[in-house]
Amino acid sequence: MRKILLLLLIIPSLFFSQKNFEYKTDFNKILKETKDKKSELYYPNLLDRYNKVDSTLTGKEILSMLIAFTADKNYKPYKDIDFGRNLYKLNEDKKYDEVIKSGQTFLIKHPFDLKTNFEVAYSYHKLGKQKQADNYMLKGIQIFKAMSYSGDGLTIENPMFTLNPSDGQDFILKSLSGNLGTMGSGRDKDENFTDILEAKFENGTVQTFYFIIQHAVKKMFE
Repeated sequence: MRKILLLLLIIPSLFFSQKNFEYKTDFNKILKETKDKKSELYYPNLLDRYNKVDSTLTGKEILSMLIAFTADKNYKPYKDIDFGRNLYKLNEDKKYDEVIKSGQTFLIKHPFDLKTNFEVAYSYHKLGKQKQADNYMLKGIQIFKAMSYSGDGLTIENPMFTLNPSDGQDFILKSLSGNLGTMGSGRDKDENFTDILEAKFENGTVQTFYFIIQHAVKKMFE
């Protein structure tokens, strides 16, 4: 159903990076910078570019926005999962206008919700409004870019940063065109909570990916 949109996401060079981000040392450092008006990572400035669909945003800049959003009062990662899932069902029922209307309203306060961006993109696509669809697709791709910038996800020592606990699943399903296998969780050497997901591919290969979600778990217990 989503294949025609997701082909744009298969860009191998995006998804395997060097170790650009160390959660233990860089998370709080970047969070502080996003609050500094003099910093190039100042969140309001980056968010303005993101909302204008600026394709020149770097992986570090997008990652910085995701980190900044963890301090936002609207960041409720485990609660927000259901919203995107509901949009998926509405798209299945061909209620495209409803998806667009409710999705756009939700994104005002939750701009980095992957599922919502993709579902709104799909609705626009089905309505023949490809320019609008591409804009929302690009936002989703940018979030995947930030995730892959943060780490290759191939070991628990170099996990990908994910804002939402379902983002790792979407990364496997959408960006890598894989299928989900075994899903579990664990903690790294610093006791940070990490999702551990198995990806299965059509050629028979299986790869385990690691996604750090300590900030989401912390938010859940606040």
